[in-house]
Amino acid sequence: MIAAPQSTVLIVDDTPANVRVLAEYLDGHGFLVTVAQDGEEGLERARYSVPDLILMDVMMPGWDGFETCRRLKADPLTAGIPVIFMTALSDIGDKVHAYEAGGVDYVTKPFHAEEVLARVNTHLSLRSMQRQLEAQNQALQREVRERQRAEQVLAERSRELARSNAELERMAYIASHDLQEPLRMVASYVQLLERRYVGQLDADAHEFIGFAVDGAKRMQALIDDLLTISRVDTKARPLQLVRLRDALDAALRSLRIAIDESGAQLTIGELPEVNGDAPQLTQVFQNLLSNAIKFCRQTPPRIEISAQRDQGMWRVAVRDNGIGVPAEFRDRIFGMFQRLHGQREYAGTGIGLAICQKIVERHGGVIWVENAEGGSRFVFTVPACGEETA
Repeated sequence: MIAAPQSTVLIVDDTPANVRVLAEYLDGHGFLVTVAQDGEEGLERARYSVPDLILMDVMMPGWDGFETCRRLKADPLTAGIPVIFMTALSDIGDKVHAYEAGGVDYVTKPFHAEEVLARVNTHLSLRSMQRQLEAQNQALQREVRERQRAEQVLAERSRELARSNAELERMAYIASHDLQEPLRMVASYVQLLERRYVGQLDADAHEFIGFAVDGAKRMQALIDDLLTISRVDTKARPLQLVRLRDALDAALRSLRIAIDESGAQLTIGELPEVNGDAPQLTQVFQNLLSNAIKFCRQTPPRIEISAQRDQGMWRVAVRDNGIGVPAEFRDRIFGMFQRLHGQREYAGTGIGLAICQKIVERHGGVIWVENAEGGSRFVFTVPACGEETA
């Protein structure tokens, strides 16, 4: 093994001949060598230069090698420096005493310079690996602290999000109660005004009243949709086993009048059981079917509902014979308040598909639209029973 270039070795020995032989030999092998003649001087030099390794004679005047080593190990600045004892003592008790004092190894006098070099290189290599491990440990500790700080920030943001959601829910309640009631009053009194003064108002007045009533109803529908999207998470139920056909049937019951009036023809394939929130899945079907009826360019609308297994997900499709969605708008239509047509052409708030996307994502799936021959095909995915949700 070869020591790192320019490693520093401190020799603490009161025998000049030993010092000279070792210093010349180690210097010839690329080490920087410093020398001390007794324990007290050795401790001072070690504190000043912090060598990479110390060769320590045991028998010295004043402090012996054991006492000097104990003092080195008691000082945080020098505690990590490996100490190799050089001793003429061969008793096993003396060797144990050397290790107890903090030494890492020993060589017996008279020593061979090659043996000393081999032991020096070995312990410098071990020291180098120890420093690398210490550096890695410090880096790991920093990473742990950073992750803990990040987790604290995330926890705080989660608490802020929870507070924000609670505030949103309170605002949604205000919208559903305090705002809807005045709107109902406006619509009711304007309609009452029209009935009471029938025959006394000109055509313009009747048109203005119609605009006012229509505006109030549209505002009420918008508030209802905002309330719905705000409660996708705040009023969500735990996911459990749901028959998609049951969720679809609930949507069909809600749309019975629209289906009857439009003469819509529905073809329904086999639908599976999934892990889901039944009322929310009903909302998805209701919004997609309502759009399929509303945006139909032919009479009657033809709608196909089907499902296909794709690995751990079910792909549920709602296909229609409507006006279709241009390719450049297929992503945009799922945003809030995104409308491709004017209010006079097709009524609506522009929130229905955003509600669908939020519900589907809460279930761990995705939703998209693709053009089908003579219409559109909306597809959403939902995990199959037993699969993990996002």
